[in-house]
Amino acid sequence: MKGMNQNAFTNDSALKRHLKILPEEVVNYYDTFPLENTDRLAYMQYATNYDYLNLAILNFVELRNAKTQIPNLVILFDEILQYYSSNVWNQLYLVANHYNITLRSTPLLKTNYMDDSPWAASFTKLHVFNQDDFERIVFFDSDSMFVNASIKGGAIDPVGRNCHIDELFKLPQELTLALPQAYWLNNVVEGKAPPLKYKQKFEIPDERRQRLKMKKLVYDLSTTNNWQMLPSLLYDSHKFSNVDNFFANHIMVVKPSKRLFTKIMKYVYNPWYWRFTNRKNLRKSSDYDMEILNKFLDTELHKGHLNVGILPHRVYGVLTGEFREEWHGRFTAEPQYLPFVKKQSNKGWNPMQILSKIKLVHFSDSPIPKPWEEHEKEYPYNTKKIFCKSWNMTEYNIKYPNYKPRLVEDCESVEIWNWFRTQFEVSRKDLWYAG
Repeated sequence: MKGMNQNAFTNDSALKRHLKILPEEVVNYYDTFPLENTDRLAYMQYATNYDYLNLAILNFVELRNAKTQIPNLVILFDEILQYYSSNVWNQLYLVANHYNITLRSTPLLKTNYMDDSPWAASFTKLHVFNQDDFERIVFFDSDSMFVNASIKGGAIDPVGRNCHIDELFKLPQELTLALPQAYWLNNVVEGKAPPLKYKQKFEIPDERRQRLKMKKLVYDLSTTNNWQMLPSLLYDSHKFSNVDNFFANHIMVVKPSKRLFTKIMKYVYNPWYWRFTNRKNLRKSSDYDMEILNKFLDTELHKGHLNVGILPHRVYGVLTGEFREEWHGRFTAEPQYLPFVKKQSNKGWNPMQILSKIKLVHFSDSPIPKPWEEHEKEYPYNTKKIFCKSWNMTEYNIKYPNYKPRLVEDCESVEIWNWFRTQFEVSRKDLWYAG
């Protein structure tokens, strides 16, 4: 079955026509197109406290240094931040103004003002969909970092490139939204292996065959200009069995509209009549921005109301925590092949090669604190860190006397995980006012 049609398992449904995969090679192809009407394009982040406002400014400073062609760099911030601390606010405002960064106040969105969890204010992110003075927005969470490294002689060169992601503005205009798959959450259908007949008959293309497929796809796109030629999922239940967690939203390409925003807000503040007519989409107390957006997209894709693209997670959707994982099979797989991947696999995992392609990384290592948060040597979360077996064990025992990181042989992954945090410290030097 090596040469089988990749849509063989997909039902003749709206999903096949409205949910498309954007492989890395295809995004690179679209990057050859010129940028047009840049005054109607914007990068956007949001912040509900000073730390995250500072982080957003750092990211946009990086974009300016990388010579982005997008003039509009916009931070949506909780309007109350102007009044908490005039000193911190004034410092951050001056830096933003120097780099021509727009600070746009917006109301805080919370469903429960007694909820003090880290995600309680995350609904504020959804204001991005309402910024319709722009035609297209590339949004990313402010606890992200641009990766400017390249690899030379098998080692990390931290000044090897200046990184922007302007190419995401060039994706097909037919797409209302593009975002990565939450590959770490939904590699299987309903927590089980794929149906036996699929598992037995389907074979994931090897690297050579995949490369040839992508070469042909790019050629077909260049000759037809038909975005419908983009790949689809192999079968619908891959999406529809993952209602709350199929998509990740720490980076999104958005075509905003007030109508779209209004529809999403219904999933945040459920209309009373949903209790009788739409119970499956009622917001649960454990639902935050990611779950809400997933429920909304699930409904819209069922109806065929939106065109959605799946971004290549290995370039734009990378979590720092991936480099601490024991198994990486889900990360290295293309989105449509996730249901067929063995979770306990490291096939295709080459840390340095992977780092050379990453453009944006999201700091996600819970329960380990974020790089700008306070760290303690004697806390249990240190057991979630990793340490190279061949490194200095005396240093290991001195630095971690009780709660010790996991010893691993994948020393390149350890080096990269530590490099992300070191590089963050470099990027915030002389520009950190929130702490």
